[in-house]
Amino acid sequence: LEIVWLTLWAGRLLAKCLPYPIGLVSTIFTNNSKKWRDMGKQLELPATLFFWWLGVEVSFLPTMKNHQANGSRETQHWMGTMNKVLVAIFVGTILNFVEKIIIQLIAISFHLRTYADRIELNKFQIGSLVKLYTFSKAKIAMEDSEFEQPSAPESGARTPGRYLQEAQKQTKEIFNKVGDVAGKMAGDFTGRSVARSTHPHQVVLTLLGSTNGSQVLARRLYRTFARPETETVYNDDLKNAFDNDEEAEAAFSMFDKDMNGDISMEELEAVCVEIGRERKSITASLKDLDSVVGKLDDMFMFLV
Repeated sequence: LEIVWLTLWAGRLLAKCLPYPIGLVSTIFTNNSKKWRDMGKQLELPATLFFWWLGVEVSFLPTMKNHQANGSRETQHWMGTMNKVLVAIFVGTILNFVEKIIIQLIAISFHLRTYADRIELNKFQIGSLVKLYTFSKAKIAMEDSEFEQPSAPESGARTPGRYLQEAQKQTKEIFNKVGDVAGKMAGDFTGRSVARSTHPHQVVLTLLGSTNGSQVLARRLYRTFARPETETVYNDDLKNAFDNDEEAEAAFSMFDKDMNGDISMEELEAVCVEIGRERKSITASLKDLDSVVGKLDDMFMFLV
């Protein structure tokens, strides 16, 4: 049992490191190593099974032969039979690993041909919103009425309603923390990163999930960056939120739809809503594509 347990986690560690050599080798032959590293991350679970059963199969016979009660080192009949079963399972994990590699290559090919440009543009747009929101969050220390309800003023006596509000708030925080921990543990084993619910990227994605949320995000950014004297946002106002001027200019062009050199609150709301809808459209399209690839995966698994 110790060998089975240790080989499982050893295989998990090897699979976790798999994207790095894949990305390193891909830099020699392609100019898009990130695509191949992402493929390596998607293969972590089948790779874990492969390395796990490889360790179990390699260690089975030596362990059984060297730990017999009568001191014999000969291979017993039951050992040979059990080893054949383990070999069959190991071959199954090999075929599963190869099949998943083929499916990932097919999925990457489909994605590149159909949605690569839209995905990259939407990633840049969302990344820009995340940087703007992060800067806004750091700049605005006071509670925002759009995100949290203002608490009641302090008084000498605490009412039952106040206790109820505090209990609800603490319960919500506990559930969020438990969800974050559970998501991190599940993501660590499956090889998929799970963002915390309070992470700026996760907050932006949640707000973009609805029209009202997109408008709330836009109003938050508008109040952070708009100049009081003009009630608009200019290119220079966004530069502090980005790493360089080129990125700030690209983000400004994204919001300045009428190309008049400034951004109004209406433009911010329209662009945020548009980004959210484009993300939904891409997600729906990818689900349809993943459904097709999934059916192909099921067919290959049946053959395997």
